Amino acid sequence: MTQQANRTALVLTGGGARAAYQVGVLKAVSELLPDHKTVPFPIICGTSAGAINASVLACYASRFRIGMRRLEHVWANFHADHIYRSDFLGMSANSLRWMGAVLRGRQRTVPALSLLDNTPLRDLLSKVVPFQEIAPAINAGHLYAVSVTCSGYNSGESVSFFEGHSELETWRRYRRAGARTRLQLQHLMASSAIPLVFPAVKINREYFGDGAVRFLAPISPALHLGASRVMVVGVDPVRDESRGRVVAKNYPTLAEIAGHVLDSVFIDSLDSDLERLQRINNTISKIPADVRAANGINLKPVETLVISPSEDLSALSGKFARELPRTARFFFRRVGISGRAGSTILSYLLFESGYTQELIKLGYEDGMRQRDDILRFFEPVEPG
Repeated sequence: MTQQANRTALVLTGGGARAAYQVGVLKAVSELLPDHKTVPFPIICGTSAGAINASVLACYASRFRIGMRRLEHVWANFHADHIYRSDFLGMSANSLRWMGAVLRGRQRTVPALSLLDNTPLRDLLSKVVPFQEIAPAINAGHLYAVSVTCSGYNSGESVSFFEGHSELETWRRYRRAGARTRLQLQHLMASSAIPLVFPAVKINREYFGDGAVRFLAPISPALHLGASRVMVVGVDPVRDESRGRVVAKNYPTLAEIAGHVLDSVFIDSLDSDLERLQRINNTISKIPADVRAANGINLKPVETLVISPSEDLSALSGKFARELPRTARFFFRRVGISGRAGSTILSYLLFESGYTQELIKLGYEDGMRQRDDILRFFEPVEPG
């Protein structure tokens, strides 16, 4: 790979409806960098719902602000029926088919087995993501690479499907790989297919689901694609480590257990990967550059900027639970999702405008609050 100027990567994690927070942060970035008519991230990597945001940005790489306005419009006007069938017939038929398959022991013979029918999401993405714009953006130099990560249900591997500059090579590491392709709708549908909630998608020879599942190194695609510094927009709120342990009064509901599982899927791997990257940076910084060069150690510290919610998104979701369609509320209550009860899983599935607008607002405020960090991060770096 040719050595070029330092490249900045954007990493957008998964999180269902929580990904609206990313839109607010990126809106702040677009206002803080008024001179950037093109996207300020030549490398864009997304997982799950973050893959949708990443793909839209890549498609509008030459028109950053237009892309941001498009993203904000979609997220600010979301309703559950834009993502999954929320009518009684749609929800009940899907649930009954699933239960019937489990009782008969014929899960393999039932196509696209899932709790919810996400056909509306497919229709929406086909309208708002112009995939044909990615290749011209790469050819014009506005974009270097974009990746969408999916989780292989058959192989157990995390596969980062990428479209990028011709000099980029595929890669393979333990339980993760990079595969060059032309990104299409099927990649987004697979990457955002929350396990059991949405159906898996077959790509080539394998069925894939949500890219956050078993994704042990969420930052690695950006590094494989040539990033020298990485901006990460997470969806996990900043934790108050001084809080004491919670005293449990009742056995956890199904919704609380599911929320815990989703947290481990979408959040824990990112935190551990950032911690690992920080340790590597600290180690590299103790080895002089000339010593690294003399011994063939082709490693450099990777600058990172992480922006995460300043408020608990689960608590916020409880305030907007009643915005869900009546049928969805009925079905969700059956598994313990109601208001504050089961608010964690609700925060991932609450695709309603009141909640998503609140997250966009919070992301924008958090971005502006880190104004100095953002401006410092985007200062030109001398090639080294």
